[in-house]
Amino acid sequence: MNREIRFKETQKFTQWWLWLIILAPIIIIALRFISSYLYLFGVIPAAESNNTSMTWIAHKGSLVELLPHFFYLLTVLFLILLKLKVVVTEKEINIRHLLFYKKTIKLSDVIEHRITNYDFVGYGIRKTQKYGTVYNVKGTQGISLTLKNGDKYLIGSQRPQELLKSISNNS
Repeated sequence: MNREIRFKETQKFTQWWLWLIILAPIIIIALRFISSYLYLFGVIPAAESNNTSMTWIAHKGSLVELLPHFFYLLTVLFLILLKLKVVVTEKEINIRHLLFYKKTIKLSDVIEHRITNYDFVGYGIRKTQKYGTVYNVKGTQGISLTLKNGDKYLIGSQRPQELLKSISNNS
């Protein structure tokens, strides 16, 4: 079944400060390796390298010692692949989040919709008293929805005017 797409937006975690926090351990480890190899090849004297012992380079870690590194890399990979995708067709709003979560809201069930400027509510899928279920990846603007059954949703968007217009065009 071919449906007319009125609106489509894909958002990813692109905040520089978030990636700096996430990638800081990798940067620190890389700098440690660089300074150790510079010391090893005599480019910098031992007093300046802060690595008086090179045993950590040759150390063979056990599987248990490698597990935190493995989970860290999985987390970084997860955040790279993570996105919020919102598609509005003539009949429904489809929200896809966290690679595996999918929510469909029928436009016929929406009784109220408006642009909302909100404070930081966290990232991901959240339940709040004020906004109901929040789908957010970045920013502080989105569309608030109230359904016939009283459920509330807030969909974060970098293009809230276009999203609102696509929902408002429900004929």
